[in-house]
Amino acid sequence: MRKRNRKGKADGVEAPPKEVAQATLRLQSELECERVVRLAHARGIASATAYRPPKDGAESPIFLMLVDEPEDIERFLPELKNTVPKVSVSVVREEIEHVSPHDFLRGGVLVSKPFGASSRQVGWVFAGGSLGAGARLLVETGASYATPFHAVFPWGTMLVNVLGSFGIAVFGALLFERFVGERERMFWVLGFLGSFTTFSSFALQTSETWGASPFLGTLYGGGSMILGLVAALAGLRLTRSLM
Repeated sequence: MRKRNRKGKADGVEAPPKEVAQATLRLQSELECERVVRLAHARGIASATAYRPPKDGAESPIFLMLVDEPEDIERFLPELKNTVPKVSVSVVREEIEHVSPHDFLRGGVLVSKPFGASSRQVGWVFAGGSLGAGARLLVETGASYATPFHAVFPWGTMLVNVLGSFGIAVFGALLFERFVGERERMFWVLGFLGSFTTFSSFALQTSETWGASPFLGTLYGGGSMILGLVAALAGLRLTRSLM
């Protein structure tokens, strides 16, 4: 076990902050704002963000927000008040529920985890993949029964690839916003949608269709890519509009 010092930091590892403080200033000029920002950067304050609201007839003030650990903000306040003595400063504290990375206030960045797959993750991929492959077989079989034209122009494969592009875009947006977790990604994205869509069949069928008719080959190959891109963009926009 690593020993901890009095400040709760492990030897060689900085403990994540429990709370942050934000000092807000109402400044009247850009020169005044620049002076404070330069001073904050020189003293190592983690974040300095300035905002000027829309003008409402008179010159709008500039609001400057300084964010760091409470001890650093408190240490910086006397020098800040000496720099802009006529400016009022309000300080609020907020408790941090989750910190990633632990040194984010000091410019820390996320480090990618080494790839590894547990037996449970592999199981979710296999389960989703078996269902996705079965669903693709049903769609392509149904398309071939629905119209004999499918033998010349395999629109069933085009359909599954377009639907898969839409579905993967939806889950991509949900994953980015952290609405779904690793299990859902393994089952639906890597498993179900990964086997539901097929690039190898698309490439083979494009070449075969081209051999029968260059026009149909171009229509099938180009149409699949364009419709897939449109479906992916539609999936992203629809999901983000609903969140």
